[in-house]
Amino acid sequence: MNEQIHAEQRPLAVDNSKTGLDEVEPELTNEEPVKTESNGKQAVRYVLWGSISVVVNFITFVSLNHVLHVNYQVANLIACIIGVQVGFWIDREIVFRHKSNSALREMAMFYATRVVTYFVEAGTLWIGVSLLSGDATVTKVCGQVLALTGNFLFSKLVIFKNKVKA
Repeated sequence: MNEQIHAEQRPLAVDNSKTGLDEVEPELTNEEPVKTESNGKQAVRYVLWGSISVVVNFITFVSLNHVLHVNYQVANLIACIIGVQVGFWIDREIVFRHKSNSALREMAMFYATRVVTYFVEAGTLWIGVSLLSGDATVTKVCGQVLALTGNFLFSKLVIFKNKVKA
């Protein structure tokens, strides 16, 4: 008889991660082991798919600052909030392919780390525009590069890190 094994009927695997090495009884589980993925693949997906949140951020900034003549710092704040919300779902679902039941906790961490990189970007804008009298759009691009680098590292190493099973 040829029987197919369905996902619900996966063979049990030994999971020693919940027990110490001194424990005698291994724990059986139906969980699949966490698959690790190269940093390069995630970085490429981050750049390609993350471009969507950057475009949303940038279009919002330019629209508010150049079209509606909103102060560059206010325009940047609004653009960052909208871009961060778009970025959270893209990073969680597509870039890092993170599966968990704690989306709200992850979203809180995502926003907390984005506050840090927001200040990097806002500081870059302040230096570029207010101190150096540079163009707001060009300075925004420089700030985005710095913020994106920090955002990738925070997302990869803190927010969406996969726990490796022993």
